[in-house]
Amino acid sequence: MTAMSISTTTALYNLDPAVKYDLVSPSAASFFSASSASTASAASTSLRKAIIHQHLNMGPPLRVQTPQARLQQHPLLHQIQSSSHSHKKAQSTQLAGKLEDIMSNPLLIAPLKKSVVETTTACQPYVYTAPCEHHPSKGQTDYLVNDMFPKHKHDLSTIEFGIRIADFMPLAFKTVSVAGMAEKELQLLHDLGDLPNVIHLQDSFVNDNGDTVLVLPMLKKFDVHAVNNSLCVVRKSIKQILTGLAAVHAKNIVHLDINPSNLMVTHAERDVVIIDFGLSMTVDRSCKDGKTQVPACGTTGYIAPEVLNPHFYDVHDPTLADLYSVGVVLGQMLEPYIPDCDLHYFGSKYLGIENTNQTVAYLKEFIAQEARYPRVLIQAANLLMSMLEENPKDRKSAQELLDSHPFLNTCPETMPGSTLMLCDWLCRVQEIKYQKYLLQEQHGCEIYRYR
Repeated sequence: MTAMSISTTTALYNLDPAVKYDLVSPSAASFFSASSASTASAASTSLRKAIIHQHLNMGPPLRVQTPQARLQQHPLLHQIQSSSHSHKKAQSTQLAGKLEDIMSNPLLIAPLKKSVVETTTACQPYVYTAPCEHHPSKGQTDYLVNDMFPKHKHDLSTIEFGIRIADFMPLAFKTVSVAGMAEKELQLLHDLGDLPNVIHLQDSFVNDNGDTVLVLPMLKKFDVHAVNNSLCVVRKSIKQILTGLAAVHAKNIVHLDINPSNLMVTHAERDVVIIDFGLSMTVDRSCKDGKTQVPACGTTGYIAPEVLNPHFYDVHDPTLADLYSVGVVLGQMLEPYIPDCDLHYFGSKYLGIENTNQTVAYLKEFIAQEARYPRVLIQAANLLMSMLEENPKDRKSAQELLDSHPFLNTCPETMPGSTLMLCDWLCRVQEIKYQKYLLQEQHGCEIYRYR
C-alpha cells in the first residue's frame, strides 16, 4: 500500500466525507467483504483517519453510534487493522515531517493585514493584529490604535485610543496639528514630570503626516453633575484638583483652561487628573510692573474676570485665574446642596462676572444663616465664595486653601448632618425654605424667594 503524504492544509479539506466526518452507511459491512480492492481502500481510509487525528490534534472523530458502533466490532475490520500496522510508523514519520514544513511556512503565521506583516523572532513574540487595529505610523510599531473606539476631534487636536503592545496598557494618542502648540505642550508636559493629579506623558513621536503625537494614559470622564455625589466625594475631588494645581503653580505654570472636560478620573483609584495643557504657559509670579502676562483664552463660563479684562485690576499673581475656574466647577458640584444662590447658571455660556458677584452676595447670606444648615455645608459655601471673588487679590492660592481651609482639612463624615442622602437633604432644604417663607409673611416682610 502506498504511503500517504499531506503537503498543504488544503488537502485536509479535500478528503471524502466518510473520512472528514467518520460517517459510514449501513451497507458498509457488505461493502468490506465484496473484494480485496475494497478491503485495501477501507484500510487506507482507516489509516488516514488515525494519522490525521493523531498528528493534527483535531480531537476525537465524530462518532455515529448506530450502525457505526457495530461496524467497529466487525472481525474483518480488526483483521485489516492488524495487517496494516507495519505501515503506520512509516506514514506517521513522513506526515510529521510534512506538518513541520507546513507550520514553518511564513504565509500561515503572518498577520491578517498585509500592512503590518513583520518577521517574528525569539525575542519579539508574535502579536495578533485585529482587522480594526493599526499602528499609528509606519515608524512607530510599539503601539496599536483601535478604530472601534470613537475618535474625538477638536479644533486643535484629534484623540484616538489604543494600547501599548509591550504590556497592553490602554493609551490615548493626541495628535496636535498646530506645530507651535504641539511643541509648547510637549515641553510643558516634560517640565511637569510626575506631579500628583496631573496627566503624565508616556511618549511622543511624529506620525506619517509630520504631526506631533502625544502618548497619554487612557482615563475616564469626570462627571461634575453626578446626582449621587456626596459631600465627601465633592471634598475629595476638589482637594485633588487643588493638589494638582498647587504642584503646577509651584513650577510657575498657569493652566488657563480648567473646566470639567479637562478633568479626568483614573480607572483604578478614581483619582481626579488635570489634562490638556494646550493653552498653558509659564509666567513670572513675582512680576511687579503690571504687565499683562496671560492672553484672553479659555472656555466660556470658566474664564476669570482678570483674564478677560486685565486693565481693570492691579498687579496680581497670574496663577489665581485657575482658582476662579475651579470655583465654577465647585459651584456645579454644590448646586443640589446650596439653595437660592443661582448655582444653576454655573457651567453655562451665560455665566459672567455679574452672575458670580450676585452668587457671592447670596453665599454671604447663606453663611449668615449657619444655625439652619449643617456646618460642613457652611464650610463648603465659604470655600466656594473665596474662589469666586472678583478681585484676584482677595483669592487664596491653591496651596493656602489646602493648608488652612476647614472644608478641605476636616472629614465631612465626622460632622453632624453630613451623612444625609441627597434626596433626603433636598426635602430638608424645602422644609427650611418653607418655614422661612411663613415666618417672613407673618411679620409683613418682603416675601422670601421660594422656588
